[in-house]
Amino acid sequence: MAIFEWDDSIALNIPIIDEQHKELLGWIAALDDAVQKGEGAQTISEVLLKLVSYVCLHFDEEERLLLTCNYPDFASHRREHDGFVKKLQGFQERFQDGEELSRSTLEFMSDWIVTHIRGSDQKYGPLLRAKIGTAEC
Repeated sequence: MAIFEWDDSIALNIPIIDEQHKELLGWIAALDDAVQKGEGAQTISEVLLKLVSYVCLHFDEEERLLLTCNYPDFASHRREHDGFVKKLQGFQERFQDGEELSRSTLEFMSDWIVTHIRGSDQKYGPLLRAKIGTAEC
């Protein structure tokens, strides 16, 4: 399976969110590239750290928007985010302990992001599109 690259089939048509989703997929692609090229543990560790940091930043910003717009399924959405962050942190810890970052791990990261966007994120899309730019959001 290939690492997913952005295409408009997963766009939410919320520019700030779509740009961040592109960036997330870009960090996963960069991590995949570093692993495939055998760039060494230091480089891979740095890219993995940047990915985890960016995921947290994106989730924080997305959750802020969901709260501001009174998204009714916020708690469930946040639990999904928290679960993914824990998985990423686990991959990061195991890598730091000497475990290699496998292709299946990279594919999991990419697949999780795409599945989350196509599923959970699409559910909030209409609400945010309707409220962004209004006084409500």
